Amino acid sequence: MPSATTPTLDVLDERLRGARLREIALQVLESRAQPGQSVHYREWYGWLREEGFAIGGRDPLATFLAQITRVDGVQRVGGARSGRYTLVRS
Repeated sequence: MPSATTPTLDVLDERLRGARLREIALQVLESRAQPGQSVHYREWYGWLREEGFAIGGRDPLATFLAQITRVDGVQRVGGARSGRYTLVRS
């Protein structure tokens, strides 16, 4: 059991995952895209990397893609295999 002075693994590992990844991904999309603008997930992922964020998981791009499908305020556009998403709220 960690003590009050022992950092936990999530503090030591700053790579994004889960709810925190979804939160940051939305913030980055809101700062870079207009509502209704279609963005490919690779471009969106690149924006996170440009801003200095690292994604957790064995395959960070796959982790990112799995999480962005669950972001409130973001919608997939152009069919299931288009890889494109849009911000539906500002």
